[in-house]
Amino acid sequence: MGLLKPFNPNSERSDMKMKENAVARNRNDVALENNFMFTTVMKNKKACIRLLEAIFGDEHRIADIRYARHPEAEKSILSDPMRRGVRLDVYFDDGKTVYDIELQRTSITDLAQRARLYSSSMDIAMLDKGEGFGSMRTSYVIFLCTFDPFAKDEKVYRFSTMCEDVQGLPLGDRRYIMFLNSRGSKGVSNLDMDELFRYLNGGVGAIGMETRSGLVTVLDKYVQKYNRDDDWRKEYMKLEFLLKDKYDEGRTAGAAEGFSIGRAEGVSIGEANERSRMAKSLKEQGVPIEVIAKAASISVEETRNLLNS
Repeated sequence: MGLLKPFNPNSERSDMKMKENAVARNRNDVALENNFMFTTVMKNKKACIRLLEAIFGDEHRIADIRYARHPEAEKSILSDPMRRGVRLDVYFDDGKTVYDIELQRTSITDLAQRARLYSSSMDIAMLDKGEGFGSMRTSYVIFLCTFDPFAKDEKVYRFSTMCEDVQGLPLGDRRYIMFLNSRGSKGVSNLDMDELFRYLNGGVGAIGMETRSGLVTVLDKYVQKYNRDDDWRKEYMKLEFLLKDKYDEGRTAGAAEGFSIGRAEGVSIGEANERSRMAKSLKEQGVPIEVIAKAASISVEETRNLLNS
């Protein structure tokens, strides 16, 4: 990866403005690592292109992108939060390459299989548009993780299809999968990515204002914009209420099912079973653990233990 030049504010006024914006925040603000916020920010071309260029370095310049659509892509999480199947977070192309960027906040055992499914879904989408096998474009599935998916402390894990019998012989299918680890300390990176990792791990307060990169500045600008947007906040709250309603409906059904073994015990069993079912279903859909915890009316730590059980 190439090393991008650090972002320097053009004036004391711009630096002061960023400080004022940071101070103006409150603990109810939705952060970039929230899946709903992340997908919203990534719908802005400037933010999306800047992130891609930071990931791939100076040699990978992008003039423009277009957000691709196919039956399983870019489904709004609000339309059906309990939906099963493939839902790509941010799916787009630059005319030569197709990308899917996924924000992953919780460690799951089937992450590799999920990456395989997403990559296959992108291939099918290209074929559905009438492209022949020979014209299928290069594809990247990129997981932006706030944990270390392979416990090797690397900042970036890159995978491609290689021959197991002949060393160094690639299959040449032009299909790649990347995992970016915000907790990693090893490997080559650049200022933009390093400060993005710090931003994801600790928010804007973890980064000195005078040294913030251009990427973080762009992303944080959109995060602040949507947090101050009443319509966006209403949509976000609508999501939380929908999740809570789903949980309440399931809890009622579970309590009725357990009635035959005693009302009190039945309610308890019904609540526990439905809480577990709902939490795991929402996790499969990429819903942030904080939102799941609120929907289940339990703490984040209890939710994490439930998902790992």
